[in-house]
Amino acid sequence: MTKPNLSKSYQLLVGQGLIQDDPAQRSLLTEFQKTLDALVAPKKRSIFGKAPTSPCSLYIYGNVGRGKSMLMDLFFDAVPTQNVWIKKRRVHFHAFMQEVHARIHKLRQEGGKDPVMGLAREIADETNLLCFDELQATDVADATLLYRLFDGLFSNGVCIVSTSNRPPAALYTGGVQAERFAKFIELIEEKMTVAALSSPDDYRYQQGRSHLQFYYYPLGEAADKFIARTLKNLGITDKPVKQTLIVQGRQVEFKAYNNKIGIFTFYELCETMLGAADYLALARRLDVVILTAIPKLQPEQHNAAKRFSTLIDTLYEHKIKLVCTASVAAEELYQSGINSFEFQRTVSRLVEMQSPGYDERLEAI
Repeated sequence: MTKPNLSKSYQLLVGQGLIQDDPAQRSLLTEFQKTLDALVAPKKRSIFGKAPTSPCSLYIYGNVGRGKSMLMDLFFDAVPTQNVWIKKRRVHFHAFMQEVHARIHKLRQEGGKDPVMGLAREIADETNLLCFDELQATDVADATLLYRLFDGLFSNGVCIVSTSNRPPAALYTGGVQAERFAKFIELIEEKMTVAALSSPDDYRYQQGRSHLQFYYYPLGEAADKFIARTLKNLGITDKPVKQTLIVQGRQVEFKAYNNKIGIFTFYELCETMLGAADYLALARRLDVVILTAIPKLQPEQHNAAKRFSTLIDTLYEHKIKLVCTASVAAEELYQSGINSFEFQRTVSRLVEMQSPGYDERLEAI
């Protein structure tokens, strides 16, 4: 089998005009290639049946829109699935942690002595390449859990490749009891190659805007007309019908057009007690989300800002078309407050979701 060459794949995309050549991205490809080479190398198990040493794990950080996800795409797609040794999985970190908590709860109910280490072994049986998008730590309650889980994954031979907006030392953004994350940060720096993507440009802003408008501001009568015009463009003539989703025993009610287009206010999705599980259920149920009345968020509205970021991440990862009305431009939505730095990624994704490139990822509406 020919060994995958990430540099050749990158240059092919450049030659096709799909991406811009970037020296910082090309430099980082060498780290991805090292991990890829370690993964495809022949593996030998010991006579005691122990897992082989974990291949080179990788932690990539850099500002939003610099190409981290694109490089991860290139790497993940190049990992050959026909190699029986490699079992790869890619997941957004929000979704992974939601899954982790649910599985640990189940293991505890089953009477497991150490559910965290038990889960690490289960995950290692399922996959030996685990790729995370947007690793971040905002909850101090996860401090010990993350350290023990990652330590167990590394010990069981799992290769972890992750992207993040922050270097490991600044990974925790919760603000309180930051010292509890020290062991987790030390583990990342010991077990993972840490590399920065220092490209100066946010490429999402260079993609241009779609010929159709999907983000309208300011709010008011014109914004209401924009929603009506959008529905007409989507071929909608009927009134919305009330729908209900059951998420972990909780009912989420919303209005839907044609069974695949949901309409919500910002208050309904981001200022009530909803979270990643609810947004994931909606993304699996709908093709288009219409979100109205997004306000300019004040510092004290940091919980709503965090939910909004989780919502946008979920819709983006599942390639859902988003139509918005807001009080201000995306860049002005949340400029100060807890996690306002992380919110830059949300702004960048909102901009990209209005671009022709994002449109091409979607089925024609």
